[in-house]
Amino acid sequence: MHLISVLALSLLPLAAHATVNGHCSGTATGLYLKEGICISTSKCNDYGGQYITGGCPNDPNDIKCCRIDEAIGDGCAPNNAGYSYCTWTANGCSGGSWLNNRCPGGDNYKCCKI
Repeated sequence: MHLISVLALSLLPLAAHATVNGHCSGTATGLYLKEGICISTSKCNDYGGQYITGGCPNDPNDIKCCRIDEAIGDGCAPNNAGYSYCTWTANGCSGGSWLNNRCPGGDNYKCCKI
């Protein structure tokens, strides 16, 4: 029983650890918390995004919470008419449609074009 308790406690610090290409957490609030992704600052810049410090706790210094949308850059579909932004598919794309291969991360982080 003691061994199980020790193992469970040793995993606790991992719960606060944001992962690369994962959801932002830590001090991220608002749209950064809802739509942000933990990626390198250079990748965020490549996608025309904006990043904040503290949204990806315990990750390397160059991993930040990044948002990619037309309010702060060109969005993820700059050559198409309409507003676009990268978000988690679990958030939905109300009134719009998903565009593939326009955002960093995995299949669960896509471009929503309105």
